[in-house]
Amino acid sequence: MSTDGDSPTTETGLTRAHVRRPSIADLSNRLPVPIPPTVKNAYHRLALEDEFDTYDHPPDPFAVRQVDPARVESFTGRAYPPYHEKSAQLGTVRGGDWDRRAEAPITDPDYRERYDLYRADGFTESTFFRSLQAHFDDGVDWEDTPFVARCLTLAERGEPSWRSLTSSDAILERCAKIDALYEQIRSSGYHSQQALGEPSIQRVTDEVVVDIARDGQLLFVNGRHRLAISKLLGLESIPVGVLVRHVEWMETRDAYARDGPLTGADAPPCDHPDLCDLEDSSRHSRWLPLPNTDSNGYIPFR
Repeated sequence: MSTDGDSPTTETGLTRAHVRRPSIADLSNRLPVPIPPTVKNAYHRLALEDEFDTYDHPPDPFAVRQVDPARVESFTGRAYPPYHEKSAQLGTVRGGDWDRRAEAPITDPDYRERYDLYRADGFTESTFFRSLQAHFDDGVDWEDTPFVARCLTLAERGEPSWRSLTSSDAILERCAKIDALYEQIRSSGYHSQQALGEPSIQRVTDEVVVDIARDGQLLFVNGRHRLAISKLLGLESIPVGVLVRHVEWMETRDAYARDGPLTGADAPPCDHPDLCDLEDSSRHSRWLPLPNTDSNGYIPFR
């Protein structure tokens, strides 16, 4: 299991060791024929060194959960920005109090000036969300929203803000792209990366991604534009990936699988999206990747 920190670490504080394997790109360059997506996904499963081995009922780290956007309101307390090196965080387990922090430690000084634009007591209380709400619900021009106005001010000083943009023109172009994204989701619905034609299971980290706290709370990590738009449109569910789970939550999963629905004031609801895989006892074991399986590269193996 891991303790708190920016990179996956053991309880002793040592960085989790990774065996150097050739990448899919390296393999593709060496082979005379294209590698099928099913084989690529099987390889990704073999290559991922998750931290679930000590648990009886490990989750699938590549699974995409369907989540009500309203359930994602709090922020992860891991070091900010928590979305760097998402692939390395996939399938990690951490102890410590990172899930209870009101303020996350800022490890990259470039983000210090813009931290308060994105963070607040809750996602819908942030300057970012309220600015999108003012624009899309109330018709306020982008330049007159607090978020964009602050980004434009930072750009005048040559400082990075939204997506690390440093020019007014680039920021206004970004506004137009968010308008287009909002209209696309409003008119055509919200689609997962796989539904958009991305066959790689690694693209789970390109969904809205969360961490899971000790009590099961879903803590926002990345994908703020899509999460904000889904909240504004009142969508009932969106695809979500999970990066880091608290060690106590992993113990809760095992207890739920072993004993059934838990009781008590602090017990997670039975419809928790990270417990749904435990309802089918055939999935209470490791998923072994095999090249001749489905597009996700796995079959259940007991």
